Amino acid sequence: MHRIHAESNFMKSTLMIPLISLLAFFPSFLLADTKPLSLAEVQKEVNGLKKEDVAWRKIEWRTCLLDGLKASRKQKKPIMLWVFIDRPIDDERC
Repeated sequence: MHRIHAESNFMKSTLMIPLISLLAFFPSFLLADTKPLSLAEVQKEVNGLKKEDVAWRKIEWRTCLLDGLKASRKQKKPIMLWVFIDRPIDDERC
């Protein structure tokens, strides 16, 4: 009998945590401005987030690992390798 009661309490507490979390954030969804933004407004927000002068935009990025290794050795600077899997099948950059 006690085991069933304990399991019931566990289930109640397991369900209550997400429910309380949802209720805590739900009013913010109701109070939010639901009017969709125009393209100009979205562009203004995006431009406001961009910094004008950032160092990584000045880097001459290489799309070929071999070219990057050559430049790294020549300039005696470290290399940063950024790898991602989703490469188009017809990509012949390297």
